[in-house]
Amino acid sequence: MLHITSNFLSRMKKTLLLSSILIAVVQTASAEYVTTGDGAEYTLNALSQIAESGVTKDGNTYIMLDNVTISEGNKFVIEDGITIKMGDAVQLRIEGEADLEAATAVTVTRNADTDNPEGIALFSEAKDVTTLKCVNFEYAGFRAWTTKEVVVRDCSFKYCNGEMSSAGALSMAESGGILDVADCDFIENAVPAIGGAANFYYGVIIENCYFYDNNTENANKPQLNITVGGDRDIVIKNNIILGNERNKVGAISVSNMLGASGSNNVLIEGNDMRKHRYGITTNGAMNVSIINNEIVDNKYEDNAMNGGSGISIYDSKYNQTAVITGNHIEGNLWGITVIGGGSVNIGKTEDPSAADYNPGGNVFVGNGNGGALYDLYNNGQNTIYAQGNKWNVAEQTEELIETVITHKNDIASLGEVIFMPPMESSGVAGVKTQGCYFDSVGKQVVMSEVGNDSQVMVYAASGALVARRCVVNGAADLSDLASGVYVVVVTSNDGKQTALKCCL
Repeated sequence: MLHITSNFLSRMKKTLLLSSILIAVVQTASAEYVTTGDGAEYTLNALSQIAESGVTKDGNTYIMLDNVTISEGNKFVIEDGITIKMGDAVQLRIEGEADLEAATAVTVTRNADTDNPEGIALFSEAKDVTTLKCVNFEYAGFRAWTTKEVVVRDCSFKYCNGEMSSAGALSMAESGGILDVADCDFIENAVPAIGGAANFYYGVIIENCYFYDNNTENANKPQLNITVGGDRDIVIKNNIILGNERNKVGAISVSNMLGASGSNNVLIEGNDMRKHRYGITTNGAMNVSIINNEIVDNKYEDNAMNGGSGISIYDSKYNQTAVITGNHIEGNLWGITVIGGGSVNIGKTEDPSAADYNPGGNVFVGNGNGGALYDLYNNGQNTIYAQGNKWNVAEQTEELIETVITHKNDIASLGEVIFMPPMESSGVAGVKTQGCYFDSVGKQVVMSEVGNDSQVMVYAASGALVARRCVVNGAADLSDLASGVYVVVVTSNDGKQTALKCCL
């Protein structure tokens, strides 16, 4: 007779339970079809004719319920005008050559309302440049594991669930590549629109795109979450970036968290960003130029001590070079905040021929919190030049501008901000102001001690002569000049000179 002990029965129960769990896992995991790498070319239509692929066809729609891998040595060609419906956790993985340029729009979406597909993953080194064109992603994403260049044109990314990557609906996952994106829409993705990990350094170009309310999960990430590219440039230019007043979502972040070597050049130019936690933040060593952006109402941080800047420069090791020119900065909790920074130039007008010349031209309107206005906060130890800007004060006098700038004069441990252009830069050193004042409402210089027909010379803060005027009825009209800081010099008929700084 077989004698069965209680210990044996206990071990058998555990073994059967483990086996049941393993069977359940195998049954619920997606199957995968892998091509043989024999040089063949595949389309969705071709895959639908292979029973093992798990791809089925319904008119112009292809349903993928299992993963498919196009192996190295094979080629995948996307067909025009098709719809690809993917099941839960399903991925089309392309290791071979990829032709993803559609002449008419292709849609990649979920099969059922409860499905969370991954999308398309490019693992190919087959071509120097792979182009993704006219492909619209819904509830799915695109991720590139490649050291080559990926060009994305006329695509859209909506409602991406982050199943493939929490980095972004469109993301890169290797150092050394280039992502070139233009004329695309990114709308209401659960994760950031475009991003990558802190340890992947790739070139990024993003131009003429539309972004709305990405990172709907409201994680602590911006819509564009970019890491520096080493010797490959970052260019973010002429985009519209609209938030949905979320308290953790910024517009643009470019960072060098792990100290990547290389030139690390960054250009952020001509973008319109509104209604975020913050506008632009840069973190770590890089050479960044922030030019001609509209940065408005990025004020939805709950605690002003934790964010809410139009522009924030963060560089505790003082290795970042930042040039900030011609931006309109309005309605943020802070205008510009600088924490550290090796060289931060917000306007340096002393020598137009100097390598670090910067006309400034930034306009500040209504930035503040707690009942106070903060156009510029120098929270580092270095001196910052910020000449040639239009500050949020009634008149552009030194006394009034001082009230919207926080620096050494307010807290002794902070660096100084030099914000007034020197008289020498106007070419009229030694000329005293007398009998003049600037009428900011009428945009004219009113003069009581000179006669009509007196000669009026208008100089930019750089020292360049920009206009000549005559005094008419005791005033010189400046209303047709562009916004900026000027020095007006009046020479009367008897040779007497009068000079006045003014800001339009």
